[in-house]
Amino acid sequence: MSSTPLTGFILHRRPYRETSFLLDIFSLEWGKVSAVGKGIRGAKNDKKSLLQPFQFLQLSLAGKHELKNLHQVEALAPSLNLQGTRLFSAMYINELLNRLLIHDMPQAELFSLYQTTLQALTSEQPLEPILRQFELSLLTDLGYGVDFSQDAESGQAVEPEAYYGFVYEQGWLQLEQVTNRRNCFKGETLMQVDQFVWTPASLLCAKQVVRLCLAQLLGNKPLKSRELFKHSWSHTAPQEMEKGR
Repeated sequence: MSSTPLTGFILHRRPYRETSFLLDIFSLEWGKVSAVGKGIRGAKNDKKSLLQPFQFLQLSLAGKHELKNLHQVEALAPSLNLQGTRLFSAMYINELLNRLLIHDMPQAELFSLYQTTLQALTSEQPLEPILRQFELSLLTDLGYGVDFSQDAESGQAVEPEAYYGFVYEQGWLQLEQVTNRRNCFKGETLMQVDQFVWTPASLLCAKQVVRLCLAQLLGNKPLKSRELFKHSWSHTAPQEMEKGR
């Protein structure tokens, strides 16, 4: 059976039977693909050390069904050094992709964004803008993007001094009266989010909208990475946890 070479990252792996792993892979060529790595759970198997998240890989897969067979794997770059909140944030991104991507649908732009985001997480850039920009771009690539530039009812460009409220599956609607500013934002703030200009107000706006949209797409099943993050860091880094998530 011929094998197909792919470049990509492991999104998630889990034990399968006694000696194997089930792998969820995000590849440039096929998008999300699942494979079984047979007989690689042994401690002395070199493949085991490579089949980790955040390692850029070349993989050789074969099979006619949705679940492929892994034949070969090799590293294309050193594994990324992610620690602490940066590591948990990368795990969160992986879980989003694994939950939301459709099998066998190439998404080259999203793959490039994923690589860029992982690299940004290894830098000293502020964490929250990295996450908000990825989430908003992910929603757009999946066909659920939010238009921050116009009033959904009138189609007119948002007015900097006007206030707007967000309605899922509709968009931003201008408010004639503002009774609770907690859930509405000035047009100036929406314009900042639209251009990825990050201020405390635009970060808060993006965070609230992203959480609402992702909750609709993910359903009632909680994100394991978020729960793990809260459990591990709630006592040691509560402020950074809240900013990132």
